[in-house]
This record gives sequence, C-alpha cells and structure tokens, in this order.
Amino acid sequence: MNAYETFATVARHGEIHLVGVPFQPGTEVEVVVSPKKTDSASAADADHRLVTLLSALDHAHNTEPIGSLRRDELYDRDNLH
Repeated sequence: MNAYETFATVARHGEIHLVGVPFQPGTEVEVVVSPKKTDSASAADADHRLVTLLSALDHAHNTEPIGSLRRDELYDRDNLH
C-alpha cells in the first residue's frame, strides 16, 4: 500500500476532516497526527549541518607539501608534472 500525506488544520473542538483520500471505502488505514515543522526547526537543522561541515573543514589538513607555487611552473603547459 502506498503512503499518502496531506496537511490539515485542526478546527474547533480538535476536529480534523480528510476528504478525497486515495483508498477504497472500508480500507483500514493508520493515521498519525503531528504538528507541522516550522521554519525554526529547519533552521536549527541547517545550523547543525553547517557546524558539522565547518568542523570537518577545520580538521582537514594537508600533510604533504604541494611544491612551488610559482606561476610560471603552475601554468607550464609544455611539461607534464
């Protein structure tokens, strides 16, 4: 059975009405109700990912020298390095 997600607003007296669900009448379904995630929750998740990325970049270090950074050597197209 395929899952079906939709959004609804809780009405007075805690009522939620779903109309047009794609299941045959008599089909037993599981209903899970949770509050919609707000932008602040998404922002907190994005902040956590950013902190993780910056921490990884902070710990990434070259251990081998890369050689001379002279422009004429870097762009020498006649000599394969």
